[in-house]
Amino acid sequence: DRTVGEKRPRALDEEGGVSLKELSGYNSKRGEFEIEYDNDAEHLLADMEFRDTDSKAERNVKLQILKIYAKRLDERKRRRNFILDRNLLSCPDPFERGLTREEQEACRQYRVFMRFNSLEEHRDLLNSIVDHMRIAKRIQDLQEARAAGCRTSAAAGRYIDQKTKGENGDDSSQKPTRQNVAGEEERWCVAGFPGAELLSETEKEMCEEMRILPTHYMDIMETISMGIIKGSITDKDDAHLLPLHVDPNKIDRIYDALIAK
Repeated sequence: DRTVGEKRPRALDEEGGVSLKELSGYNSKRGEFEIEYDNDAEHLLADMEFRDTDSKAERNVKLQILKIYAKRLDERKRRRNFILDRNLLSCPDPFERGLTREEQEACRQYRVFMRFNSLEEHRDLLNSIVDHMRIAKRIQDLQEARAAGCRTSAAAGRYIDQKTKGENGDDSSQKPTRQNVAGEEERWCVAGFPGAELLSETEKEMCEEMRILPTHYMDIMETISMGIIKGSITDKDDAHLLPLHVDPNKIDRIYDALIAK
């Protein structure tokens, strides 16, 4: 049995705190806020009344005031529906469940654009933002894995898994390094690739260690040789300026091998 004047329990959110709906003063049964937008709009009509003695001009003024009041009510309703339709009283937003902290923060920064789009259009925008962030993160992880010595998707996957466990504080996983990741990969053999028969055993071993194809190796050798002959390449730094799109360390090894011949 409820006693007279007993306060109803306050609604709590998932974390045990006072819910955003409770803090905003929204009454779901009435579909209204305790303090609405333009809450003083009714003051415009507080002392107004229509009398039989009103002149036509006075009546027109009062009708005009009613039109202004109706517009203010329409704006109040539009803003209330905007909040309810987009679940702005839900904390956390159902859309953000399953997202990382960085993705959630990015989605919240785009809330200012809600008023320009429908709910579906805004969700499509957020989905594209999240997809972009995940693709960029995947590219960054793969670049780091490649810099660590990974040359296959399997090795890159192991590297990324070890890195993720390390970031999560899992002490049982060893921090990935170039040596232990590259050591897990299978030996890369250039035998059977076009141009391999033109290379010496030393050059084949170099290609296998650097993981480049024989034809690519010979193209780099030819480009550097032509630069040396023309006088445009006098040292390794000059060779780095060539548009070879190869790791500078590999260019250094090929340059040293060419000079040693």
